[in-house]
This record gives sequence, structure tokens and C-alpha cells, in this order.
Amino acid sequence: IAVIAGMAGNMMEWYDFALYGVMAPTLGKLFFPQDNQLVSIISVFGVFAAGYIMRLGGGAFFGHLADHYGRRGALIASATVMAITTALVGLLPSYLSLGIAAPLLLVILRLIQGLSTGGEFITSVTYLVENAPSHRRALIGALGMASASGGILLGSGAGTVLFSIFTQDQVLDWAWRLPFLASIPMGLSIAVLRTSLPQEELPERHAGLRPRRSSVLHVLLDHPWALIRGALGGWASQAGFYTLAIFMTSYLTTGKIFKESVALGLQTAALCAAICVAPLSGFLSDKYGRKPIALTSLVGMMLCAYPLYAVVNFGDNTLALIAMVGFMVFVAFGGVSYQIWLAEVFPRTLRATGLGISYNVAAGVLGGTTPLLCVTLIEMTRNRMAPAALLIVASVVSMIFLLLQKETGKKPLK
Repeated sequence: IAVIAGMAGNMMEWYDFALYGVMAPTLGKLFFPQDNQLVSIISVFGVFAAGYIMRLGGGAFFGHLADHYGRRGALIASATVMAITTALVGLLPSYLSLGIAAPLLLVILRLIQGLSTGGEFITSVTYLVENAPSHRRALIGALGMASASGGILLGSGAGTVLFSIFTQDQVLDWAWRLPFLASIPMGLSIAVLRTSLPQEELPERHAGLRPRRSSVLHVLLDHPWALIRGALGGWASQAGFYTLAIFMTSYLTTGKIFKESVALGLQTAALCAAICVAPLSGFLSDKYGRKPIALTSLVGMMLCAYPLYAVVNFGDNTLALIAMVGFMVFVAFGGVSYQIWLAEVFPRTLRATGLGISYNVAAGVLGGTTPLLCVTLIEMTRNRMAPAALLIVASVVSMIFLLLQKETGKKPLK
């Protein structure tokens, strides 16, 4: 039940958060002025990036909550907050109805969603790793990434069904609200499931090990190098993941390379690849160690970043499918090893906080701003291949920090 509860909440969390990215072109038309389409897309991805940046605060807050008061309470709280805020997005009036207040309310809800997502993923991964056998930590922990990909896949699937059933006018008029409102029953069911989890005993309470100061301050002062390695070491896998899972749909549709339904189908295939590859990566990481798997991933991403953009711009469905799925395989391999290493490098009393801060700098500040940076690079250079440079730079930086880290796969948890 621990594995199911961790995966289910993580899946719902990422369904809710990714739904915004999948619906970005539609939300841009509904909540921002339409004088300039590019400005509208930049605005909507700017709000998306703001939500991701807030993940850092969410990781610190929920990490502190989990380290001081237990993983169970943090898991219940993060799922509840996400379900409520996503439902409220589905109830918002549009820009035409409410004026400037509409995008302002959207921003506020996105910021709250960012806090929730920042806490959910790191707490669920921490919970999964700590409840796994020592020789299967990466395999069990890989379910965190698989469930996150599954959640984004659900968001992508919801968008595909929406645009398949309803006309564009119907979507803009009212149907866009449906996938957001679907979070209400999902959130309630998962909250109930998580209340059945046993309240774990906190060893620091009984052994005098509980930090007197804030766990955030504690990890910043005592483990700064681990935080830096964790943040920059994960930049490439996060930038690669959000390039395919969030940005690529808008890139392909606004560039008139593919119809929205085709672009969403390609994104769905890439996410399916991530779900399939994550457990394999975890198995290999348990067998051979974290560093060899992650290094292989980074080399593959660095070499394939430019070909990825070159191939999808041909406009051929089959070639685009091969390019996106192939690139996602490299991304997923590295992402799993990186996440498990982060969970292993911090001690039990600071694990959720350390993981929350370092992972959310990588995923939120560096990875989550990828769609906005990609759009901005295209606008500045007038070159649709420019986003490939971002992936190459991120891969090189992450590779440097990977080489500096110690192997943790064969060691017991601290």
C-alpha cells in the first residue's frame, strides 16, 4: 500500500501540474490579450515557469514538514492542496469576462500549485526509497519517475481526448474546464488512501537526533556542496524531460509543423517511453551503480540534442516519433539514477529537505524554465534550432558535476 499510495498521489500531482502545459495554447487565448500570438505564448509559459520556481519553496516547506513530522502528513497535505487549486483553475472566468483579474488569479493558483508539486514528488520518492529493500532502492524509487510520467501522460491524454471530441470553439467556450475539474474525485480518493498509511516512527525524536534548528537552515549550512551537486547535476535530465513533456507540443503546433492532435500524440509516445524505461534504469542502476547509468544518459543527450530538433522540423510523423522517443530514453535513464542518488546522499533527518531543495532547483528553477527559455531563444535568434544549444550546455554542466559525485548505490542509507 505504501508503494501504491506514493505512486497514485504523484501521478495525480503531475496530471494536474502538466495539464497546464498541455493546455498552454488554449489558456493563452483565454487568459491573455491576443494582439500578438508570440507574446501570448511567452506569457502563458512565463506563468508556467513561475509555478516551477515556486517548487523550490514547496520542496523546502514540505521537506521540513516531512523530516520533522513524518512523510505521511506531508503526502496527504500536498495531494489535497493540488486537487483544490487545479479545480479552481477550471472554474476561473476568462480574460474577456474578468479582465486583468483573470490572469492574476491564474498566476496565484499556479504559484500554489508549484508549492504543492515541489513537496509531493520529493516526499513520495523519499517514502519509496526508505521503504525499499537496500538492493532494490533504485528500482522502487524509479516508480516515482514512472508515476510522474504517467501523470503527465494522463494530462496529455486528457488534452488529446478533449480536442478529439470537441470543436475548437467548444473547447474555448467551456470544454477546456473539464480536465481541470476531474482532479476533484482523483484528489479525494488519493487523500483517503493516504490516510490509511501507518504513521512512521521518527528516529530523531527518540534518539535525541532531531535538529533543534530548521531543517532548511541545517541542510544549507551542513550540506551545501551536496545541494549544489544535486541542483546542477540534475539540470540536463530536467531540461530534457520538460522539453519533451511540456514544450515540444507548443513548439510543433505554433510552428505549424504538426496539428495539435498529432503533436500531443508524439508527446504521449515519448512519455510512454519514459514510463517503460524508468524501471529498467532503476534495475540497471541497482546492478551497476548510479554514475555509469547517469553518465551514459548525459552523453546521449548531448549528442542527440541537435538531431532531435533537426528531425522534428522535417514534419515527418515517423521520424519525429523516433527522435522524440529515442531522446526520452536517454532522459529517463539519467533521471532515475540522479533522483535516487539525491535521496541517498542526505541523512535520514534531512533527507526530504535536502532532496526537496536540490531537486527543485534542478526541476523548478532550471528545468521548469526550459519552455520559457526555449521560446525566448527562438525569438532572440530567429532560429528554431536555438533550443538545442540549451540542452547541450545543460548536458555538459551536469556531466561535470556527475564526475565529481561519489557512488552511493552499494552503500546503506544514512
